[in-house]
Amino acid sequence: MKKKWWILIVLLLAGLGYLGYNRLSKAGAASASPATQVTELVVVTRGTLQDSVDGSGNLVAVKETSLSFPSSGRVAEVLVEEGENVSAGEPLLRLDTANLELDVAREEIALEEAQIGLEQTLAAATGDEIAAAEAELSLAQANYSKVKEGTPSEQLAQLEIDLELRAREVRKAQGNYDRYGERMAPQLQDATLNYEQAQLAYNIAAAGPDSNDLWASWTQVESAQAKLDALLAGPTDEEVEAAKLKVEQASLSLQKAQRRLEKATLTAPFAGTIVQLNVAEGELAGGTAVVVVSDLTTLDVDVILDENDVTLVKEGQAAQVSVTALDGPAISGEIVAIAPTAQIQAGVSLYPVTVRLTPTDQTVRAGMTADVEIVTASWENVLTLPLRAIRLEGDESYVMLRTAEGEFKPRPVTLGVSAGGNVEIVAGLAEGDVVGVVTEVSPEDEAGAPRMGLLFGGRPVK
Repeated sequence: MKKKWWILIVLLLAGLGYLGYNRLSKAGAASASPATQVTELVVVTRGTLQDSVDGSGNLVAVKETSLSFPSSGRVAEVLVEEGENVSAGEPLLRLDTANLELDVAREEIALEEAQIGLEQTLAAATGDEIAAAEAELSLAQANYSKVKEGTPSEQLAQLEIDLELRAREVRKAQGNYDRYGERMAPQLQDATLNYEQAQLAYNIAAAGPDSNDLWASWTQVESAQAKLDALLAGPTDEEVEAAKLKVEQASLSLQKAQRRLEKATLTAPFAGTIVQLNVAEGELAGGTAVVVVSDLTTLDVDVILDENDVTLVKEGQAAQVSVTALDGPAISGEIVAIAPTAQIQAGVSLYPVTVRLTPTDQTVRAGMTADVEIVTASWENVLTLPLRAIRLEGDESYVMLRTAEGEFKPRPVTLGVSAGGNVEIVAGLAEGDVVGVVTEVSPEDEAGAPRMGLLFGGRPVK
């Protein structure tokens, strides 16, 4: 009987020794590798998972134009300042227009004269105009008849008598010169000159009408007759067309002068902001840009996507734009253009994608750096958890679910899609469940680390 008890005691001691050895062995193994513990709590929520591609770029104005004067001149007025908002058609700068205004005035007068000429051409001749033309013709005809008939005999006889009188004066003056000498020379010269003039007049009258005088007088008759005929017949088609052409030419010249005057004032082509002003009053302005207008209400940002990401986007797709310099929320946007061909850089095919921002109250400016996120896929009304809360054991996924007693126990879960650092929970959890995020802790730090639960095994999802 004593022998049996002794055997039982030996067996019991041996069993306790084995258990102690086994526990020490496991403790040694545990101390050789990191342990894990719950360091964060997350809640299972229902929401939307989104997958996206992203990029960055600088904001640029969709509408921006540089303005210059078509011709050089001195700047008379600068009506705006840099940073000022302007409306479409608002005057910005003006050249000295004194000479241009004179050109317009001259062309206006020329047009008025041409219009009067056309009116006169089209108007029927009045009785006074016809009477004046008839009188002019009669006078021309009388003059022609007088020239043609030559000098009348009575006039010729009178010229002959006058010639004889002048000859007597010469003989008398010659006698006085011979008697009294040089002091009578002026009298002799005057008498001689008068005689020569009388002789010339007599010779012309005696010779009959001159052919040149006859032709000139006849030309006057023809001109007067043509004028009267034209008044009686009215204007010809050619005369009317010529008068109309003068009006058209004068009108075109006036329009050109007015256009030159208008172009001496630069106006805003659209509503926007003066982003650059390159000239001051009194300075000469040539063909270079003097002012730059930009519409800062509509901004684009170009991002570069590789050939894999570009297949996931299309025009009209929504995007979120975060401006680096601003603390405000992301600004919504939309893809408005995708480059049809790639830019090859270091053997990689890259595609510029243009995203247009929707109007915003934030003080965005052209040139600012922006980060763009383009949503490529979306899953709505799904249960989600952060990926860091998921543990893997072989091919199985599980989480550390907090129980009603505050303990953490493994709970197998079925995973769906993952995006943006979150994963869909298809089965195993309900909305509102609390899950512990398990973090690896080294043996040295284990003693001092704050614990939210027991230590667990497994590995995190990466």
